[in-house]
Amino acid sequence: MGSDIDIEQEITNWKQALKEQAGLSADDLQELEDHLRDQMDELERGGLAKREALLIAMLRLGQPQNLIAELSKVHSDRLWKQLFAPSHTTAQAAGHSRRELVQVILAAVLAALLGKIPLLFGISLSDPTGGGEEFYFRNLSLFVAPVLLCGFYFWRRFSTPLVAWLAGMLLITALTANLYPFQPGSNTSGLVALHMPLLLWLVIGVAYCGDDWRSTRAVWDFTRYSGEFFIYSVLIAAGGMVFMALATAFAEALGIQAENFLMEWVGFSGLLGVPIVAAYLAEKKRSLIANMAPMLAKIFIPLFLLLMVALILTITVLGQDLMQDRNTLILIDILLMLVVGMVLYDLSARDEAAPFGPADTLNLALMLAAIIIDCYALAGIAGRLGLYGFSPNKTAALGENILLLANLAGLAVGYIKYALRQGSLQHLLSIQTRFWPFYLVWLAFVVWIMPLLYNFR
Repeated sequence: MGSDIDIEQEITNWKQALKEQAGLSADDLQELEDHLRDQMDELERGGLAKREALLIAMLRLGQPQNLIAELSKVHSDRLWKQLFAPSHTTAQAAGHSRRELVQVILAAVLAALLGKIPLLFGISLSDPTGGGEEFYFRNLSLFVAPVLLCGFYFWRRFSTPLVAWLAGMLLITALTANLYPFQPGSNTSGLVALHMPLLLWLVIGVAYCGDDWRSTRAVWDFTRYSGEFFIYSVLIAAGGMVFMALATAFAEALGIQAENFLMEWVGFSGLLGVPIVAAYLAEKKRSLIANMAPMLAKIFIPLFLLLMVALILTITVLGQDLMQDRNTLILIDILLMLVVGMVLYDLSARDEAAPFGPADTLNLALMLAAIIIDCYALAGIAGRLGLYGFSPNKTAALGENILLLANLAGLAVGYIKYALRQGSLQHLLSIQTRFWPFYLVWLAFVVWIMPLLYNFR
């Protein structure tokens, strides 16, 4: 009896893996289970034990990714319908889906309303002095983060101490962004505006993981979620930009001066709604994008590797003077962050039992190239510090490049051990998990402390 229970549990786990990776309907899962059991019965009649029959039947049917691909060919229409249709067709499931849709709309409206609170204090996005734009740029993520944090609380229902920590992080960030006496157009104000979304996204990541935030599995679930969230956000934002361009063009054609109205009430409100909708879709409809994001990473990793090799050769030929340029250093930082992001997302989609392969060789080469470029960048920053001394921007760039260098070096060492079979992919994942708190601390330092150190200039 115990053996039969184990077999049934194996089949349940297999179906759950299919459901999580593709969001298959109950009918599809039942159809696949029937095929699996038919194969098992045939093999058992041939004299195999039940567990052996199960393993061979699974091998015959193929890996979950292959099954999903084959099923999508037969039911290609479902691939598109599932974005807005529930996986199940029962009246209860349909009602639950409608309630979720209403909740997402209300959450997006709430974020838009939070974005209108500054109007009560006379702060407008269309302020001709430009002060409104700076204020909104600095506070943009604060209009969205509370809504997402509340949403994850209702989804996860985590402990009271974690709620207190999340609320404290949000409150301190909001106070520093709005009570510090930033000078107009100051570097520290710009740094806060650029780093605050990253800080709050890591805080949201803790909420996403809930009380399992120490777990490697939960952290990597959030890594996958971040990639899917980004793709959904880009797609929705692109559609919104097309809509705004058409609306503005029609208003101009009709002689209506509606540019400020459209920007303040339609474009900005829609912008605040984008992350809310993207967060919901990334959580509930992940099967549509789960296969796309790793594919995009695999496409762009070789391209970025070529770009970085070309950049290394250029720097080597032209000398270090190229790294003395401020704009070049900014581009280098963006490039390094993209590299880390692509490698992490590719890792998050990997099978933990998979051996070191060609894709891993490309990842390792990309990281080694990024380490070389980061060393060049640090040398350039050191040169600028020697010429001009410390400033908010140079301090931020120095800290971020050191942090990225340590992260890339840690991942590279883990990859080399993985290639030499002295480490596992699970060990590699745990290395990155230990780096996230350092990012959180550094971002908090830039947002909370650095303005004080440089007198808000």
